[in-house]
Amino acid sequence: MIEFIGLLIIVCLLIYHYCTATFGYWKQRNVPFVSPKPLFGNYYEVVSLKTSPAACHESIYRSFPNDKYVGMFQLRKPALLIRCPEMVKQILVKDFNYFTDRGFHADEDREPLTAHLVNLQGEKWRMLRQKISPVFSSGKLKAMFPLLETCSSQLSHYIESALGEHDSSLLEMRDVMARFTTDVIGSVAFGLQFNSFVEKESDFQMMGRRVLDSSQSSVITKAIRVFFPELFHILRLRTFPEEIQTFFQTVIRDTIENREKNSIQRNDFIQLLMQLKKNDPDEGIEANDLEITESVIAAQAFVFFMAGYETSSTTLSFCLYELARNLDVQEKACIEIKKVLDKHGKLNHEALMDLEYLEMVLLETMRKYPPVAVLARICTKPYIIPGTKISIDPGTAVAIPVYSFHHDHKYFPDPETFNPERFNKENQEKIVNYTYLPFGDGPRVCIGLRFAMLEMKLGLSEFLLKYKVSRNAESTQNIEFDPGSFITAPRHGLKVLAERRT
Repeated sequence: MIEFIGLLIIVCLLIYHYCTATFGYWKQRNVPFVSPKPLFGNYYEVVSLKTSPAACHESIYRSFPNDKYVGMFQLRKPALLIRCPEMVKQILVKDFNYFTDRGFHADEDREPLTAHLVNLQGEKWRMLRQKISPVFSSGKLKAMFPLLETCSSQLSHYIESALGEHDSSLLEMRDVMARFTTDVIGSVAFGLQFNSFVEKESDFQMMGRRVLDSSQSSVITKAIRVFFPELFHILRLRTFPEEIQTFFQTVIRDTIENREKNSIQRNDFIQLLMQLKKNDPDEGIEANDLEITESVIAAQAFVFFMAGYETSSTTLSFCLYELARNLDVQEKACIEIKKVLDKHGKLNHEALMDLEYLEMVLLETMRKYPPVAVLARICTKPYIIPGTKISIDPGTAVAIPVYSFHHDHKYFPDPETFNPERFNKENQEKIVNYTYLPFGDGPRVCIGLRFAMLEMKLGLSEFLLKYKVSRNAESTQNIEFDPGSFITAPRHGLKVLAERRT
């Protein structure tokens, strides 16, 4: 019995040592840090779904107002939270070669859909980024515009149907805008009609919802994938159910076969990637040493779908929520849209480029509700923090708290007030560089940012021309962020009152 107790004590001590062995990392380097909890570090409330990642990093950010950086622990992994805009520039731009990777696990063999631009590392990421970048050029986006127009018309028909014979109706805007962005991505990325405005829930919406599952089991699995990739592989865990992978791969394979068999040409994402697959240097799209296979195309189409489906729809719904609270801003945006429409005759690509105030509204929406609250980077080789003797080892995480910068009164006075004028030409010049990061920055800046802005401006313009939003007692009054979501998302939806303009 005594021997058993002794063995148990030894086992417990070994477990405790494992759980805390890394916790002296920042103290040894004389870096201020947040006291961690065994195993969970500073992420216990995130993993237990008690708070969102944005709120977790915001608490640390505000607790060290005079420091440029703060040591923390993402479970057992040492991480450096950046509080200084100049250091953000160092990491994202100047010293990018030390921080090329995001630290996300990609298993090209077992989970080929994870091998996309967001997850890929090192030279594979660099080659694929170089190859795909021309797909998002201004000329390519302009050619895709007619596909977006069709989807925006369907948005109007859906709102009209939802209102029916009533003057107004309470609408769940996150659902409405998710239908719009799903159809946009379906048309532009896959060349398919998803019929999201017709069906109660299309197959793609259902798949998107499953991928974005924010249950505790899903959060834990994703945490293991990021922080314990070896364990993730040993346990044969999956980032998402296998049927999701099968679904997307089948859709891409069938689409490619159908186009090749019937000589179908479309101005969309799949067509451009098919040109790369054939090593067809059309209009600046050239091959390099990375082979473009159907699996690679499926992975890029998948992440394009997820990014466009969720981040754009959530931003649009946040925007309409704020317009319902700020009727003066809404009317000013509507007046501008009507003037631009009179000038161009229709909401074409050129017309959307003239919508300066509407763009300010969207920029302010993404300031207050940044799609990605925290930018993640991983140190890939030994690094010395400029101006110090502090060394960072390869594998150390770096967290750039976008939400915290966007809500810091030093950079954005009265940050909780929705004020698009922050982004007029005069005020925009005063914004401190690297404090506004809705799409990230540097070589890994979001590759689809211009497409996202085009999509959102069109959807919002189409809506505001015919409808206005306001609030009543049943509308969403306060926003609580979903603690299980990796993007800034509302936990309980966003309901506003929509009515026809007279």
